[in-house]
Amino acid sequence: MLSSPEESEHRRLHHELEQAITTINRDQIGTVTGTVTKDAFINAVKMVACLRARYLLTVLRLGEKCHSECIPTAAALELKQLREAYTEAMEGFAAIEHALHRGYVTLSE
Repeated sequence: MLSSPEESEHRRLHHELEQAITTINRDQIGTVTGTVTKDAFINAVKMVACLRARYLLTVLRLGEKCHSECIPTAAALELKQLREAYTEAMEGFAAIEHALHRGYVTLSE
């Protein structure tokens, strides 16, 4: 089945826009981050894992202390801060992975 000239033009324009987006992101992000080293990448993984572990440990400790009762508001607010820190770090790491997969930054030894 042949595509209409409008569909071909739409695909061509879409391809051009994708190329422009990639070039702009590579220029902007790559300029700021430079080449991402393997060590920096692994350290980011460790940071996220550390925050996740701290959050989960706090949940478990609160569960042990509360014995199925409601936890104090201060403890809940501390838990919220830990969750937000972990979530923010996780989203940041996901952004790094996305940038790597899209070719916006390069990874080196």
